[in-house]
Amino acid sequence: MADIQEESALEPEVAGLLGSALEAPRLAAPLRERLRERVLERAAGIHVVRAEGGTWVTLMPGISIKRLHQDLEGGSETNLWRLSAGAIIPEHDHRADEECLVVEGSIVQGGVEYRAGDYLLAPAGSHHVPLRSPHGALLLIRSQTLRSYFSAT
Repeated sequence: MADIQEESALEPEVAGLLGSALEAPRLAAPLRERLRERVLERAAGIHVVRAEGGTWVTLMPGISIKRLHQDLEGGSETNLWRLSAGAIIPEHDHRADEECLVVEGSIVQGGVEYRAGDYLLAPAGSHHVPLRSPHGALLLIRSQTLRSYFSAT
């Protein structure tokens, strides 16, 4: 068989000159760094939700959540919960374990106050009495999906 070589529309020397004339757009340092971080995160296969990213959704008066991760197969999700001063999470039951880390502020359950850094585990089958946040709080909660709380009857 004969060797067939395709001819380039540009001679190698001209292609090299064109390539060296290209200049990357100049970006402000903070934007350049954010873009670099996003590319590296995606290349590493890491799911990242930045502090300023994600969407806060009002769940009920005084309580907003931001979903960080959802495992549909396992039926769980990880959310940040922002409670305004005076917010109350109504009593509810748990079909699965719920983990809660108080990130900021405090919450009161059954007369006991839990502050930033405190971790609570409500095992499957447990019942939460109303939970109050007298001064506001930020919670990291890993639990059954929120939809499953509302579909339980």
